[in-house]
Amino acid sequence: MPNKIRVVIPTQQGKKKTLRLGKKRTYTAILLAAAFPVGLGLVGYSYQQSQLELTSTEGSLASLHQEKAMLEAKLEEQVNEMHDLSQELEEKRDSLQLLGKRVNDVEAVLGLVDEEQYDSEMPLEERIDAAAIDSAVRATMLRLIPNDSPMTYQRISSSYGRRTHPITGKRHVHSGIDLTCKTGEQILAPADGVVETVRPSRQGYGNYLTVRHAFGFMSSYAHLHKFKAKSGQFVSKGDVLATCGNSGTSTGPHLHYEIRFLGRTLNPQYFIDWSPENFDYVFEKEKKVQWAPLIELVSSVVKLQINLTNAPYVDSSIKTAGNEEITSEEVKSTN
Repeated sequence: MPNKIRVVIPTQQGKKKTLRLGKKRTYTAILLAAAFPVGLGLVGYSYQQSQLELTSTEGSLASLHQEKAMLEAKLEEQVNEMHDLSQELEEKRDSLQLLGKRVNDVEAVLGLVDEEQYDSEMPLEERIDAAAIDSAVRATMLRLIPNDSPMTYQRISSSYGRRTHPITGKRHVHSGIDLTCKTGEQILAPADGVVETVRPSRQGYGNYLTVRHAFGFMSSYAHLHKFKAKSGQFVSKGDVLATCGNSGTSTGPHLHYEIRFLGRTLNPQYFIDWSPENFDYVFEKEKKVQWAPLIELVSSVVKLQINLTNAPYVDSSIKTAGNEEITSEEVKSTN
């Protein structure tokens, strides 16, 4: 086999031109000729992939721009809502300040003070002379202000104050006291009053009932089984309000019992332990209430009732709307 390949190329003049190529050069040329379309195909494929990636990137970029525009619009909407809420909060703050002034006026009459402002070292004798309170006043207070247990309970599962929530596990202030019971146990009114709220529910406090008592006191009952009283119904101490249950967010049958005075929570345990035999107990324990003005008010009401029962009663001096005093003699002279 010859080592060279002869290639004859005809010219325009009819002559022949002969080229002699070595085998290595020939094979190289053949390989290059074969590799060229392959390389061209690879370049084309690479270019096509780049175009696809570019198209995908452009689509993603457009989507991001659209998402950005949506987020900016949402942010602007939230800023506007925050502005509206800020204005509403400011209005409510003003209303609360006005309400606070009114509450202070009521506290001055009924005797509610903050626990921090109360002198816990003050002897009971200086706060109120419990022995001087006659039986009629005692009976009236125990009739109108919540006292004794609202039901026969098994045990206290959770006391008043800070605690760890049995379901959420978070620390919070427990505004009442939890009394375990058998489902269907009767719950009795701890004082005379009027049923205010009767709210059935499967969430939170579950079936819920409140009673409005005299002198600013209120009692509430949660996780009830069945209601036995209606909203607007007047109840006497000892009347059946509902039955104990396990409704709402609860780990077992129990009563969540609260007592409030002018909307502020008090420790129900003090009122559960308050009884005729232990009459001065609540005065010693409940430091959020100045009892003396309240007892004076109850005493005046009892005295008025006694006077009206015994004989027609005319106060020695009656203040009219014009702040003018009319004496008993003047009243008699008009008759």
